[in-house]
Amino acid sequence: MEPGLRPVSARFGVPQLRVQDRGPSGASNVRQVGHVVAELLEHGHGPVRTCIGCRKQGSRSELVRLVAQGSGSSAVLVDVRRRMAGRGAWLHPSEKCLALAIKRRAFGRALAGAAETDAVERYLMQGTPLVEAPAVTGKPSKPESGSEN
Repeated sequence: MEPGLRPVSARFGVPQLRVQDRGPSGASNVRQVGHVVAELLEHGHGPVRTCIGCRKQGSRSELVRLVAQGSGSSAVLVDVRRRMAGRGAWLHPSEKCLALAIKRRAFGRALAGAAETDAVERYLMQGTPLVEAPAVTGKPSKPESGSEN
C-alpha cells in the first residue's frame, strides 16, 4: 500500500481483522467485531432519511415524504404513498418538527422555492391522509390483452 493511504476499513471505522484476531479454529474473535454487528442491527438495513425540521436521521417508514406541487405553484404536498414524481423532502410527523422546518425555512431550500405548507399542516394536525393530486388519465401505452383491435 502506498504511504499516506489507509485501508478502506480504517477510513470508515470498521475494524480490520488480522491473523492474530482469529481463534485456533480460524474463526474471527466475536468480541472484536461484536460492536459492528450490534450497530448494524440497531440501525437496520432499510433506507435512512434526514428530517428537514430537526435534522435527525430516521428510517424511511418513520418519516413523511413531501413534494412540491410543481407547475409554477409554491405549494407543498404530502406524498402518502411515496410515489409522486419529483424531488422529495422528509419530515417527522410531529408538530415540533413542522415548526422547526418552518422556522428554518427548510421547505424552500429542500423543494426549490416551495413555501405554502397548508396541506402539510392539515395532514399533521388531523392525522388523516390527504387525497393526493389526481392522476392524469390517458390512453395506455400498450393495449390490454384481448383488445388488440
